[in-house]
Amino acid sequence: MADPRTDTAGELALVLHTHLPHVAGHGVWPVGEEWLLQAWGTAWLPVTRTLERLAAAGHRELLTLSVTPTTAGQVADRRLADDLADWLAAATWRAEEQRWHHLMGPEVTGLAPHWWRHFRDLGAYHADVQARGGLLAVWDGLARCGAIELLAGPATHPYLPLEDDPTLVDAQLATGVAAHARWTRWQGGLWPPELGYRPAGPVGDPTRPPRHVDADGSPELVRTGPVRPGLEEHYARHGVTHVLVDGPTLVTAAGGGPRDWTRRPDPVPADGDAPEAVLYDGVRIGDSDVVAFGRDLSVAYLVWSPTAGYPGDPWYLDHHATGGFGVHRSWRVTDRELPPDAKQPYVPARARHRAHEHADHFVTAVADTLADRPGGVVVAAYDTELLGHWWHEGPVWLEAVLQRVADTPGLRTTTLASRLARRPPERRLHLPESSWGYAKGHASWVTADTRPLWATLRETTALARRTLAGGEGDAELRAAVAREVALLHASDWPFMLTRGRSPRYAVERVEGHAARVRALCAALTADAAADGVADVDGPVPVPDASALLAALSAGTAAHADGPLSASG
Repeated sequence: MADPRTDTAGELALVLHTHLPHVAGHGVWPVGEEWLLQAWGTAWLPVTRTLERLAAAGHRELLTLSVTPTTAGQVADRRLADDLADWLAAATWRAEEQRWHHLMGPEVTGLAPHWWRHFRDLGAYHADVQARGGLLAVWDGLARCGAIELLAGPATHPYLPLEDDPTLVDAQLATGVAAHARWTRWQGGLWPPELGYRPAGPVGDPTRPPRHVDADGSPELVRTGPVRPGLEEHYARHGVTHVLVDGPTLVTAAGGGPRDWTRRPDPVPADGDAPEAVLYDGVRIGDSDVVAFGRDLSVAYLVWSPTAGYPGDPWYLDHHATGGFGVHRSWRVTDRELPPDAKQPYVPARARHRAHEHADHFVTAVADTLADRPGGVVVAAYDTELLGHWWHEGPVWLEAVLQRVADTPGLRTTTLASRLARRPPERRLHLPESSWGYAKGHASWVTADTRPLWATLRETTALARRTLAGGEGDAELRAAVAREVALLHASDWPFMLTRGRSPRYAVERVEGHAARVRALCAALTADAAADGVADVDGPVPVPDASALLAALSAGTAAHADGPLSASG
């Protein structure tokens, strides 16, 4: 290991967030289980294959991979794994249909061999992964050989800045960390859902009209409740040593003024004392020893931002230009202003070439950013689903980036845990409430449209607390209440409504979990059976609901201020 006092190499810390809410048994298409199979088959598998290939070639500390408990539970489900095998086989057969499609021109039917090979190879790799114990076993193997670091996460990916009950925050963390430790070793890192952070103070109320909404849609929430601990106190309580936040969180804490964070900021000059310089190392949060790393948007936004990024290049596969029944997506972006039926046919070789060019561009940007910052780090974080699902060429770009960094003098990749071990930061900052959502506040989760969802969440949670207080009733029904409440708290539901991504599904999920909580609570109150409601979600999303059940049984949120141990 290099001496951190003399080592001047710049470091790239890529972080990929592997998350989907629990969708097993909750619909099939176009969201539901189809969503899971698309992400698993076209992003998680090819990204993992890339990492295994590089690890086999001797590469280490490639990147940091976040895997949420809901994702881990679903990829470990044998029924879902078998469904993915069938899904990939069907995609291979669809390529054969495309070969003979009588309504498509030769440029489209000529792409059939490309898609046939693509899905055949993914099917074979999936079978190989399953034969070796499944994705969790492969990810664990990559972590144990030092190729990646694995991050834990709260049980059901709740939006922690607006969680008003500290015992539920603790329960989510305790359950998530315990679930993570069941399938891999943990190095203390955690991906906070939506990179959300909240300092100590009263929690904002998303069920009430805000005091003010700014031009970006960010609400100034009403805060009338008791003072709650900052999230770093909860993290420290559960052994978390490092987390991610968005870059603007650190820049604002370091004295940076307001700006339009929806657009890529200019790179920060190395000379001078700009607030943005805080991004090139971790910081300790407040008075705690929990370290926060912030992603550098001047680099991260090259790939994906609210307004631009590599996937919009004219030569890349257009995710939204579908060909209808019997045809794979076979058109390139061409021009983002064109309707789907005006796009040009996809050219795989040209798209692959562009992915390598964009990898060169990205690594050059990282090297330039760190050129006059000896020992600095650039953090770039994305959803894993971007690489392969939303951006078909993403895995090619990823492999090229990792290989180019290894070949660039004075530059290397690192995991967050490795960076922290070699260069523990000394700087401390008190961070503002924030997220990685639109405009870096609550705008992606709190609007007039989501207010009813938040009201349902809080009313249903309060009902569960009242019903479970005292610890009486059937143990299976009580655990089912805890699981349903946890699933209700997923950050995905208000986000899907706010951003117009299958909003009906989000509302149905919230209403469905709330209805099951009411049915379960009624059965507990009447000391009666719940007619199978307890089995709707099964054990996959929350294998051990004991910590969540203990939190809900502790009484009302106003009196639930005590810590919950990780063993609870």
